[in-house]
Amino acid sequence: MDARLRARDGRWSGVVAGSAVEEITDRIALQIASGRLKPGDTLPSIRKLAEEHGVSPSRIQQVIGRLQYAGFVEARHGAGVIVRDIRLYGGVETWRYLFRLSSNLPELTVRNVKEILETLQLFYQAALMKLAEDPSAFDPAPARRAVNQLQLLAGTGPARAADVHHSVLHILRTIHASLGGGIILGLLNTMGGTLADVPDVLEPLYSDPAEHLLFWDQVVTAMETGDVELGRQTLALLEDWHAQVLDRLRTRLTTPSVGP
Repeated sequence: MDARLRARDGRWSGVVAGSAVEEITDRIALQIASGRLKPGDTLPSIRKLAEEHGVSPSRIQQVIGRLQYAGFVEARHGAGVIVRDIRLYGGVETWRYLFRLSSNLPELTVRNVKEILETLQLFYQAALMKLAEDPSAFDPAPARRAVNQLQLLAGTGPARAADVHHSVLHILRTIHASLGGGIILGLLNTMGGTLADVPDVLEPLYSDPAEHLLFWDQVVTAMETGDVELGRQTLALLEDWHAQVLDRLRTRLTTPSVGP
């Protein structure tokens, strides 16, 4: 957020109203995510919020609209704008918004990433079970081509974490598409998109293409050969890797940035 958008008295300059709406939305979303505003709490009236933040009521209405879209609040007739329980009712847009606030919510971000990694592990195990049931039903060629693309990326010098993430996600897509796709493929695309625009999360997870290449090469080799035991042994490596990347993530989010 750009501090230049604020006037000396702490109120918002009307010069960049859209940015003011975005930052006020972030501020209230952070209060909800951090527990300062609790589920069931009622937000102050639009007039009071406008006075508090130094903007017009129409801008606050835009803020409320964004918070509603992201799942943080709901408007109830006769009761006002109510804070939702985002842990129970938050959807994709809620979690995408929370990742935007990752530097302000380090422990919540680590917990959410841990849940995503654990969910992905369930997907891997489901793929392995399908392979065990009928190895001949899986065409490994698209997945091998995707792994080869990751290998090229790993061999070209320092790679951007976003490119590694995209390459790994492509491997996952090809594997699950070969196994029938369906709703699992849709969930993978959704989770991948949630992480794609958050450098603070991508860097700890995808900064080293070599570690991903080693894992996926073994996974695809297991599928090519029908070696279910190799697949199980490879998936077992995820426990240690998850612990390592979560430690890296926590360190990144809790280490103060050093200015120029």
